[in-house]
Amino acid sequence: MKSLPKAGNRTPLILLGITVLLVVLALVVVLTRGAGAPVDPHSPEGVVQSYVASLLAGDQEQAAALLTAQALKDCPTGANPDRADLRVALLSTKRNGAGATVLVSITETSVRGPLGLGESGYEDSFTLVPRQDSWAISSAPWPLLACSDTAVK
Repeated sequence: MKSLPKAGNRTPLILLGITVLLVVLALVVVLTRGAGAPVDPHSPEGVVQSYVASLLAGDQEQAAALLTAQALKDCPTGANPDRADLRVALLSTKRNGAGATVLVSITETSVRGPLGLGESGYEDSFTLVPRQDSWAISSAPWPLLACSDTAVK
């Protein structure tokens, strides 16, 4: 008949078991974490969210469709920088008269120098005007411009 290991010999097994349990728990929390509350796609926040999602997915035409004709016309040359390392978070919305302003936080991550990643963040805003049953973006922050050669100007 085998005897149980001495108490001193069980400590590494107990620590290993606790470590595995914590790793599994962390994975469950990360994988089941829900996305933010859904935003009405016809609200100013929803239009900005759709616009940013389209840009980050590389769909310039879909993003450009959410801009006003004047915003497309005024879009500066070279306004399509690499957006692969951008994160955008909605902060607040203010409706003013017939328009709205959506404040966002923009974080850009880049590889700089020998120490690796550099990150910078700032706040900027989108200006929107009403369009039928939704909104259109009349101005957007610089790194989030949907200037497209295929957009009608």
